[in-house]
Amino acid sequence: MGIRFRKSFKVAPGVRLNVGKKGVGFSVGGKGFRVSTSSRGTTMSAGIPGTGLSYQKRISSSPKSSTRTSYQQIQRERQKQQQVEKAAELVRMYESLIAGLTTVHENVSEPIDWNEISTSNPPFDINEDGPHVKEMKMKVDSFTPSRRDKFFNRVEARKRGLYEQMDQAREKDKVIYNTWETEKNTAQKVLNHDFNTWSTVIADVNPFEDIKNLGSSITFKFVSPSKVIAKLDIHNRSVVPTTVLSLTKTGKLSEKNMAKGKYLQLYQDYVCSSALRIAREFINLLPVGEVIVNVDDEAPAESVEEYGCILSVLFPREKVESINLSCIDCSDTIEQFQHNMKFLKTKGFKFVEELKI
Repeated sequence: MGIRFRKSFKVAPGVRLNVGKKGVGFSVGGKGFRVSTSSRGTTMSAGIPGTGLSYQKRISSSPKSSTRTSYQQIQRERQKQQQVEKAAELVRMYESLIAGLTTVHENVSEPIDWNEISTSNPPFDINEDGPHVKEMKMKVDSFTPSRRDKFFNRVEARKRGLYEQMDQAREKDKVIYNTWETEKNTAQKVLNHDFNTWSTVIADVNPFEDIKNLGSSITFKFVSPSKVIAKLDIHNRSVVPTTVLSLTKTGKLSEKNMAKGKYLQLYQDYVCSSALRIAREFINLLPVGEVIVNVDDEAPAESVEEYGCILSVLFPREKVESINLSCIDCSDTIEQFQHNMKFLKTKGFKFVEELKI
């Protein structure tokens, strides 16, 4: 139990000096009405003697209390601002996801010119010095020991250091030449329709990594020197969100269910964009003439929940290369190619047959 201390002294008629543990204060007035000041602030009290009725009101707070209140307000404002910033960041991420689902076909690998690589000249004559060795020889020829080198007898040590760097330069030039030689041999095999080399190129570039990260899988086979058949298994329908995130006027996060028609259209665009992407990757990385892409998924428009082909498209190289594939409607673009697709705006995909080889 804490010890309390309080003492009151009369200093003038109606005026008393109050002394306590937390400081000194004054009170003015009588039993019916009194105004008191202390370290906590100023308080007014009034009452009717003999009735037990009284009224008390704090007129002002102490500076310390005011400071505490101000600090709490600052903390609340800071927390509110953090919530607003977090909500804005979530909406930005959501909008980025939506944009990415309809632009999968744009993030494609740079085309490889295998003809240019197969006919390229070596970086330097194998019987001559490479660029790194030439640079080091110039440093050796221009080496001049300083006075400090001579004084501390480290001229020979400096020369040995340069010759050690010469060995490193030879290794670097060897890597350059071997890389050119490997790429040239690979290019010749690719142009000779070596399917094992084609598969190695796709594995090394790994062009479908982002699609796989969304839960899908891609398999393919080369059926002729000019044709490849690829299969995309969606697997993860949740890749397309079913809700819409936005900000209210006050900066709060709003989450609402996405309209069914909008969701189905977005899903169709994602499927078509992925098919375009797969075709572009094979055309950019290999000398194929055409790519058939079959997409397998569930078909919501069917009465029975099964898994099968919902899109089959034939992409000829010449036609793909002639179309400006930026800022397009993927679903409409698919209509320009030979394809099988049944899509109902209110129900979604139906199963279709794969195109014949």
